[in-house]
Amino acid sequence: MNIDESRIELVLTNLISNAIKYTPSKGKINIKIKSDDKFAQIIIKDTGVGLTKKEIEGLFKKFSRIESPLKKDLDIDLGSTGLGLFISKEIIKLHGGEIWAESEGKGKGSTFIFKIPVI
Repeated sequence: MNIDESRIELVLTNLISNAIKYTPSKGKINIKIKSDDKFAQIIIKDTGVGLTKKEIEGLFKKFSRIESPLKKDLDIDLGSTGLGLFISKEIIKLHGGEIWAESEGKGKGSTFIFKIPVI
């Protein structure tokens, strides 16, 4: 693959840290890698707070932030600038790929997927 390793590492770090932030302590996070002749695909699935359709629509925009109900339980600031997913999307686009999120709703976890071409 012809990739900028440090930029793809930034995307992975962002997605995994978000999964950790928005998943309760007894939740699960699964990371799967798939590939074929055309694309490598990374899937990060959590059992966290989940997302509404409206939240998914705005996720990859500048300064988009989702309020987490976990914040109250953690007694700490989750520290979001609202730029991580925006930057991740731009990096994946520059690699000729796609990134998106899926969720069945609040309380049902989230899945973040990105794919980039295999050259």
